[in-house]
Amino acid sequence: MKRLFFSQSMLDSMMEAGKIKVDKGILTMLAGDNPNFSLHPAFRIVRTIDDGADPNGLVGQIRSEAELRELGAETYMDSVIYRDIAYQADTGFIAEKQVPMQATDAKTAPKTGEQSAAVAEPPADKSKDANDLSKFILDNLL
Repeated sequence: MKRLFFSQSMLDSMMEAGKIKVDKGILTMLAGDNPNFSLHPAFRIVRTIDDGADPNGLVGQIRSEAELRELGAETYMDSVIYRDIAYQADTGFIAEKQVPMQATDAKTAPKTGEQSAAVAEPPADKSKDANDLSKFILDNLL
């Protein structure tokens, strides 16, 4: 299942334009067959705070807040600290398309410990392109 990253400002502008509604962590498209997406707080890791080396390989990744907690990372506003390295991050949400209930069963449900799907997002240095891509997908493909 593909996941998309959306910044808070992007969600706000789409809500103001009447393209989506968000209620209790569920994003609903107000077009087509009104697909629903679960929203999860997330961080797009942009760089180390000191622009130094990234021994943990997090720069360019998008991780949910829960995934970062599982790693032992701490988050605060737009910062992530992992193994004594501080990172600058863009805050936002990962949106996962919800599947109809009949399609969800023991065969399709993720197994415990199974890694979540990769986030459909280019590296952090292309964040404007990433937001444009996410907007294009929501405007034209869903």
